[in-house]
Amino acid sequence: MSLQQRAPLESRTFKFKDPHMEFYCPLCGTQRAVVTNPHLNLKNYFQMTLITVAITACLSPVMGMKGIFSFFIVWACFEAALRLNFRKEVPCPHCGFDAAWYKKDVNVAREKVDEFWKVRNTDDDVSLEHTHNSDFVSEQNYEEDSVSY
Repeated sequence: MSLQQRAPLESRTFKFKDPHMEFYCPLCGTQRAVVTNPHLNLKNYFQMTLITVAITACLSPVMGMKGIFSFFIVWACFEAALRLNFRKEVPCPHCGFDAAWYKKDVNVAREKVDEFWKVRNTDDDVSLEHTHNSDFVSEQNYEEDSVSY
């Protein structure tokens, strides 16, 4: 396939450093990459351990060594944060397609894409109005004495 035959959105416009997952958007064909890994790694467990030690040290006058069980709360918070970050990166910024919603419910995914395009079209209309108004203002002739600062 030659470069001229390719659609303009097929090549990624930004090179991601060390992506966790690379794929093409099934709706628009844009090359995509997700950097966030939705699973905990060794570094995350080390961070959770340090936070648990700090919480246990702070709560030791009140709770003693029972503060060590805060590890499970910290673990749940880390899991939730990682999964939310991953879900935030999944939708395509070019067409609004979200593979996670498509896997759960096709109709909801279709509604999300329609909503994306409605918002995008209204944003384009607002930016066009702003452009037309700025052209009008720049074409007006102001006298130097009439402009007050």
